[in-house]
Amino acid sequence: MRVKLLISYDGADFVGWQRQPKGRSVQGEIERALARLLGGMVSVQGAGRTDAGVHAMAQTASFEAELNMPLERLSYALNNLLPLDVRVLAAGKAEDDFHARFSPSSKEYRYFIAPGVKPSPFDARYVWHCPGRLAYDEMALAAGTLQGEHNFRSFCAKSQVVSSYVRTIYAAEFRLAKSEDAPEPLQFLAMRGELYMLRLLGNGFIYKMVRLIAGALVKLGEGKLSHVEFAQALAYEQPQPPAPAAPPNGLYLWKLAYLEKDV
Repeated sequence: MRVKLLISYDGADFVGWQRQPKGRSVQGEIERALARLLGGMVSVQGAGRTDAGVHAMAQTASFEAELNMPLERLSYALNNLLPLDVRVLAAGKAEDDFHARFSPSSKEYRYFIAPGVKPSPFDARYVWHCPGRLAYDEMALAAGTLQGEHNFRSFCAKSQVVSSYVRTIYAAEFRLAKSEDAPEPLQFLAMRGELYMLRLLGNGFIYKMVRLIAGALVKLGEGKLSHVEFAQALAYEQPQPPAPAAPPNGLYLWKLAYLEKDV
């Protein structure tokens, strides 16, 4: 049976989604729990290979196995074996050709910034604290230009080699976040009007793409990057990223959409 899992995790103490030789990975924790539950190793594929420190509200994973229990009890059983920073929200049967990584029709990422506020030990793992003043309207204007089809070669890690750097962004916005926009640890900041959100919805993303975009927007908001320079990077008129990548703790894989037959 091919099984689809919906997973949420706090990425702060993980080396990322993908299994690594050293350190805790989300994939590794789920595979260990499945091995204990099913009596044998199972390979789990995730929709997004989130980096170290990056969180997920709704990551999707898939695997093939013969279950020795009713499918409706799988999420409950797995959560009894998983650490508290990983939760299986739902489990269901998937189509035979379903693949968590290659089947999504769109992905949504959100990046959260708390500007000009004193860092709290209770939310520092979940947001980028930017102490200086930021030109929010200018950042919103630049974020809007991301919508559409672009070559994002200037907004990905130097070592990343893919068949194409062209991606389509269906929605792009930077704005003050409402409490319903934010994960639970940041809702108090949002209620006080001290939380900003970059939201990107697209057909695919390249390694570090969202963090490099967030870093460039903050540099622009600080007055250290012009709109012309941002546009040149978006048009791939300069090979280097226009700013360092934003830290991983503010980034969330928020939602994935699949074709109706895959749901």
